[in-house]
Amino acid sequence: MLLQKISNKTISDERGTFSNLITFGVWKEANLITSNAGTVRGNHYHIKATEVFIILDGEVEVYLQKVENGKNIGEIERHVVKGGDVFLIKPYINHTFFVKKDSKWINLLSELFDKDDFLRAT
Repeated sequence: MLLQKISNKTISDERGTFSNLITFGVWKEANLITSNAGTVRGNHYHIKATEVFIILDGEVEVYLQKVENGKNIGEIERHVVKGGDVFLIKPYINHTFFVKKDSKWINLLSELFDKDDFLRAT
């Protein structure tokens, strides 16, 4: 599976809840992304960067496909993610986000943004 869902623990008491989202990695960049329903984001892959996505609100259909020698190969995996979902995408995985409902998410990158690590497969 190209999309790696990350399980999180939630502790609840009379004060509310405490949810453990990420317990691994070193993240060099964090981004807050808002997207309107009906829009498309991504459709690219990275050579170096690993990304974590924390869906805060909304619904997004994620298409993933392996990349080899600059070309998409194999079957496209489709996943629907919603508020509360946390997942990881490794390098050489083309990822496209089809926003089904107005959405907000946090994007963590293992590397600072580098235009040379932001590629489109053919």
